Order: sequence, then structure tokens, then C-alpha cells
Amino acid sequence: MVQKYLMSQIKIMKIEQKQIHVRIPEELYRKLKVRCVYEDTSIQDYILKIIAQSMGQHSAGGGSVLIVEDEAVVRESLRDWLKDIYQVVTADTGEEALELIEKQDFDVLIVDVRLPGKSGLQVLNEVKETKPYIKCIVITAYPAVEPAVEAMKLGAVDYLIKPVAPERLERLMRETLVKYKTANNKKALDAKELGFVGDKEAGLLSRTLLF
Repeated sequence: MVQKYLMSQIKIMKIEQKQIHVRIPEELYRKLKVRCVYEDTSIQDYILKIIAQSMGQHSAGGGSVLIVEDEAVVRESLRDWLKDIYQVVTADTGEEALELIEKQDFDVLIVDVRLPGKSGLQVLNEVKETKPYIKCIVITAYPAVEPAVEAMKLGAVDYLIKPVAPERLERLMRETLVKYKTANNKKALDAKELGFVGDKEAGLLSRTLLF
């Protein structure tokens, strides 16, 4: 979704040998800064990556996420929404999820409370013991105070009630990843660090990309 929006908004004004002048809406520029902090890259490199992807040269997304949901419709809906931004893996049982987590690392775990076999909270508890750095988001169609409190005690970032709005979930993931990425790196990039020159004009931020 971010890639499509970016490609539709960036207006290439002029190309001169080794310079590309682009005008980016201020709102999009702020979103790009957040995304680049997480990916630890510059806006120039990020835009080049998006251009490469639009030409069929795909690369890694903005993080990895494991979706654990036994309802196929919900599972595939979330996967389709997030796959353009993140590397998405899915599982329909708690046991399958734990096997996947044992074999590889994920940045975010999205897990339903009610699952065949091990429950989502049991999965969350085991993940806390083995890989506590994975950020967990719990979802459920059966909200109750007790499981919500337990989930938060186990370190869940949030406890969402179905149906989950994909936009809200993606925003929560982005904010969570940026928060912990920034904390780990102990730095925040600003416009000067990104190596841009330009000024604000007619509600747009004009930037020159140097290659």
C-alpha cells in the first residue's frame, strides 16, 4: 500500500544526468521519515527501492510478521493487506506458529486468542520465554477483561477486537516497529541527516536526490 501511494504521489519534475528533482507532499514526507527510521536507510535509497520494485525488482519489506489465525478469511485478508509492506508468514494453529518461531525470527506476532490446540495466550507466553524481543499483537472476536489483562501482562503491544480494521493494524505495527527500532538504535534521523536540500513551497517539500 505504501509503495503504491508513494509511486502515485511522487512527481518527477526534472532529470539531469545524476540528479532527479522530486516534489513530495508534506504528509507523505513525514511518513517516509518514519519508515526510513525503521529501515535505517535514507529517503533517497528508499525511493530508489520503490522504483526498482515497480520495475519488477522486488526486495525485502519493512519487517517480518507472523499471523496466527485459524479463520482462513481473516488470515488471508490480513496477509493480503500487509504483504506489500512486510514479509508475511501465516499459521492456523498455535503449534505451527511455535515451530515457525523456533526456525526463524519475526519482528511482529499477530495472534488470535482462540486457536485449535494451544491458545493464543499460551503461544504468547512461550514466545515471551524464548524470544521476548518479538512484539505481539493479540486479536479476538470474544473480548473479555481477564484474557485482555493476561495478554498485556505477557507483554502484548495491544489487544484488538475483531473485526480488525487493516489500516489500524498496519498503523499499530508501524508505530511499534519504529518505536523499538529507534530505541535500539538510539538515534532519530532529521532532514539534514538524510542529505536533502530544498525548501517548503505551496504545501510541498521540494527535495533533490543526489546519486
